[in-house]
Amino acid sequence: MSFDLAFMLQIFPDMVRAFWLSVQISVITVVISVCMGIILTAARLLGGNIARYSIIGFVEFTRGAPPLVHISIIYFLLPEFGIVFNEFWTGVVALSLIGAGYSVEIFRGAIDAVSFSQLDAAKALGLSRLQSFRLVLLPQAYRLSLPPLTNELANVIKATSLLSVISVNELTKVANDLIFVHFVVVEVIIQLTVLYLVIVGLLMLLSKHLEARLKF
Repeated sequence: MSFDLAFMLQIFPDMVRAFWLSVQISVITVVISVCMGIILTAARLLGGNIARYSIIGFVEFTRGAPPLVHISIIYFLLPEFGIVFNEFWTGVVALSLIGAGYSVEIFRGAIDAVSFSQLDAAKALGLSRLQSFRLVLLPQAYRLSLPPLTNELANVIKATSLLSVISVNELTKVANDLIFVHFVVVEVIIQLTVLYLVIVGLLMLLSKHLEARLKF
């Protein structure tokens, strides 16, 4: 097995450009997933039966269907109904929906782990159901949900590699293109692996930082 350091340096700028695109998709996806997860969890717990069962259906679909199915629905099916996203936003929307589905279940499980006697105390203090959720349940549930949420978001970030099927020039597509053009594997795979580890590692570091700040 040969190793060409000069070629590795030659392709590095292309890999870095793809890396930054993957980072952009990952950051936007993580933010949207968490925000949607919080909103949908609140609607599921505080809303009526229609809202509750609609969100349960959304969660089961997003968790049950493969990521490629979500990507295909948004990229190929929605345009038939006049809803069109470019390749970048197709990836963001598809992965955000997947992340939101997992986030809802993680937040729900964390909230279930919080003692509901605290809701009685919040009610005695005159807090509404929404205030009780926002001020009492959510902060405690967030601490409990952070480790599993980080793991699921890491999986969503790694799923950015699937966006190569719709020609998003993220890391995996650029790596595949370099392999096919230059007929090299080792140098490309090494950089691909390291750069994905960097993206996921940044998420893990952020999670550890938040965990440390939330300890009391």
